[in-house]
Amino acid sequence: MASAAPPASTRRFELTFPATRAGFARGFDELRRRLDGLSLEPRPRFAAELVFEEVVANVLRHGARPGVESQVTLNVELEGDELRLTFVDDGAPFDPRGRTDPAPPRDLEHAETGGRGLMLVRSVSSGIDYQRTEDGQNRLVVRVRGA
Repeated sequence: MASAAPPASTRRFELTFPATRAGFARGFDELRRRLDGLSLEPRPRFAAELVFEEVVANVLRHGARPGVESQVTLNVELEGDELRLTFVDDGAPFDPRGRTDPAPPRDLEHAETGGRGLMLVRSVSSGIDYQRTEDGQNRLVVRVRGA
């Protein structure tokens, strides 16, 4: 059965890069270059870049398996006013939907560094979906409205 062609208003691209620091840098540069072609408003553009930084940094920091060459694939799709970023990696399973945001610190002296990335992603997104695929990959979809 053939799948329906995407609407003419749909624009998409895919990036694949190694799950390394160098891959992160190359992927981020390419993302920014490709987002230029979508002519996004500043808010969804910022959101897309922030989501990329936080998600891929967490894949590198927490999901990568020592001694295993991994990669990250990002599909970006703009349809109407919704921008969808779909991240696929073969790292350790991680479903962010059940994670709660950290409690705010009592004061600046007790504030800890880090641990707020998922909270940032939630703050700029209109929805997050996660699936652990049958072939052992993480599939994270982050939706941003206002594009």
